[in-house]
Amino acid sequence: MSFNIDKLLRSAKAELKAGRAAAARVSLLQALDKFPDNTRLLTQLAEVQAAATGLPPRPFAAPHLQHFLRRRATAGLPAAIEEMAAAVRLNANNPWAHGVLGGALMEANLLPGAIRHLRLALRLDPNYREARLNLANALRQSGDFAESLATLETLIKLHPDFALALLLHARLLAQLQRDTEAVESYSRYRAMVPADTGATIDHAASLVMLHQLDQAEALLRGVLQTAPNTARAHGNLGNILLSRGQLAEAVAEFETSLRLEPRATISFFNLGRAKDFTADDPLVATMAALAGDSSLDLDEQIALHFGLAKAYEDIGDADASFAHLQTGNNLRARQTGYTLDRDRTALADLLNRFSAAAPALAAAPLPRRPVFVLGMMRSGTTLMEQILSSHPLVHGAGELETLPQLAAAEMAKTPGMLDEAALRRIRDGYLATLTALPGREPVVIDKLPANFRMIGLIRKALPEAKILHMRRDPVAVCWSIYKTLFTNLSIGYDNSLADTAGYYDLYEAMMQQWRVEYPDGFMDIDYESLTRDPEPLIRAALDYCDLPFDPACLAPQNNQRSVRTASVRQVRSGIYQGSSGKWRAFTPHLAPLLAHFNQSAG
Repeated sequence: MSFNIDKLLRSAKAELKAGRAAAARVSLLQALDKFPDNTRLLTQLAEVQAAATGLPPRPFAAPHLQHFLRRRATAGLPAAIEEMAAAVRLNANNPWAHGVLGGALMEANLLPGAIRHLRLALRLDPNYREARLNLANALRQSGDFAESLATLETLIKLHPDFALALLLHARLLAQLQRDTEAVESYSRYRAMVPADTGATIDHAASLVMLHQLDQAEALLRGVLQTAPNTARAHGNLGNILLSRGQLAEAVAEFETSLRLEPRATISFFNLGRAKDFTADDPLVATMAALAGDSSLDLDEQIALHFGLAKAYEDIGDADASFAHLQTGNNLRARQTGYTLDRDRTALADLLNRFSAAAPALAAAPLPRRPVFVLGMMRSGTTLMEQILSSHPLVHGAGELETLPQLAAAEMAKTPGMLDEAALRRIRDGYLATLTALPGREPVVIDKLPANFRMIGLIRKALPEAKILHMRRDPVAVCWSIYKTLFTNLSIGYDNSLADTAGYYDLYEAMMQQWRVEYPDGFMDIDYESLTRDPEPLIRAALDYCDLPFDPACLAPQNNQRSVRTASVRQVRSGIYQGSSGKWRAFTPHLAPLLAHFNQSAG
């Protein structure tokens, strides 16, 4: 060991004498990885660092930070990281040195090293707010959302006026779909930094998630008054207008967004949600030219391929449409790492926890009574909500995540059936959400399709609720899921026709088990029958929900409430037939799906 170090030291001195201090530093750092406490190596590194920076190697101070920034600007981030690594070796107890190196490693996406040095910085100085902020960011980037959030909340307690901490807190909460809390943090941040256009747009996006469209629109229009060329604000405003059925206005906003940012593939995708493309539309060729552009990030590529799939379907080129769907779904699958076994296990657990033998609460009068509209995605839940919410006694709340979130929190505490105390907490939390919704209608529609998983829980914790289960042709459902770009990455099964069909089988088996456990627990509504002859089924559904008939329910296209699901345009067209057969244009590509459900192409 002594001989090797002697040789390395002689080599380092030679490099230094030849004016190659950076090369000498690399060799010394590699040796110190093996012998971190070797005094001779550290002494030589100090000499080399002084020669490379023109500064005393100790203590680390503002001039060293300025030199690091200049090094990053002129030689690049890797060279600057090497300089900071040497500074940390020579200033092992300096929190600032660890913090700067941790931030640089995070910028380089070297997250384990970044997290290690940022933790060391905080151990040396718990009040080092920038290090704690960077640690939260690095944890978020590494996927450790829980610790990232806890780190941010500690930081905000220590420094309640640290604007950047509030902004990261808001964005993380929004990413976790905790939009009520996100809005609060965005509001606090924007009170400090009102001119931050990006934060204002993000704030509006969280308001949209809470169905507070008027407030979101006001924020976006405020942005466009001061910054009219902000493409993202135009695109997000277009989505709000689309959800209200203002299609022409939405198209104008999406087209403006694309004029301002021609590579904004999400605006092209959204444009396809608002209108049908024609073969001579120049935008189709423009976006097709981007299809091979690897400089687009993954989300942009995914939106591009789903948008082009819609465009080519409109034009009548089913082969090109399917090719882009496959590419988009394959890219999306890389983000999720989904396996069907994950859902097989989860659904089996729910069936066990909420079987007929599980504890239950007694019914009691409610200020607002829930009606759950559920089933597979793309099975007609949005149409049924529009029908029911046309009734003057009904409020359509959209897809509430409240029930599964409350259930998850309680199920995390115990592996078995929930006791009455847990059911009471779920019930009270859910009813509080209904009470807080706008309006005073006595009946509230919760149309989260995935609540089919929760039928047993609903019957146990909310026995007063009514449940409408939408059923639709399985090929039409699976095909519609596959061709839809969902924002929720946790779905997973939507990016493969095989997984979608497999999940449909799990769903069917679960519904059959619920029928056995709760023979009168819900009412089935067949989508195809509803579109062929709507009035009898609508009357039956209203009667089941203890609502008097109202003729407004026969004309859901006149319902002015906003719709934010993939069915936004369909529900503006009233109750119509034909959508379940659209898959037939893609028959040559769907042979495995047809075989799975024993259907023919005829």
